[in-house]
Amino acid sequence: MISLQKILGKDDTFFTLLEASAEVGRTSIQALNRLLSDPGEAASLEGFRKTKEADKKITDQINEALVASFVTQLEREDIEVLSAALYKIPKTVEKFAEHYHMSASHTRGTDFSTYIQLLDTATNQVVSLVKMLRTLGAGRIVQAKELNNVLQQIEGDADTLHLSRLRDLYSGRHEVTTVLVLRDLYDLLEKIVDRCRDAGNVVTHIVLKNS
Repeated sequence: MISLQKILGKDDTFFTLLEASAEVGRTSIQALNRLLSDPGEAASLEGFRKTKEADKKITDQINEALVASFVTQLEREDIEVLSAALYKIPKTVEKFAEHYHMSASHTRGTDFSTYIQLLDTATNQVVSLVKMLRTLGAGRIVQAKELNNVLQQIEGDADTLHLSRLRDLYSGRHEVTTVLVLRDLYDLLEKIVDRCRDAGNVVTHIVLKNS
């Protein structure tokens, strides 16, 4: 099988931009970890906004490059879908940070560490998957499936954790406002995990298609 890179050249612009977007997602989770580890940091949301805007600029660069490029090493639609999936990770993280900031008085003593551990692993898997796109080939299928299987397991663990937290919220031991606040935050954390899973599915689809 003739390498696509040999046919289409060595331009790695899209790979570089997609990798940068995946790294921004990982950076946003690291910032979220710092926020939840030190609630005193909740007064500032500027860092999360800047992170999301940085990824928005990367997404815009990808769209501009697609317009300017006659041929691409990956199918244009695949690049667009993956770019959009990656951007949703820091975007949803910022939304969580905003809601957490508004409701900080109702979250004192809440342990989010298990969610953060899951998200940290998930974004690491996403980064590894995106980096695989530079060297597509039959040998990448097994590796992509292994990495994506980890993401699927993380998504399953997050679902289990979410149900456990909801069960506690609905036990009648909490004030109504606290229940509403924490349900919203737990839903957003689960959604971030889902965003990572979605990005992983897109990459795996691209690897299978090009191997």
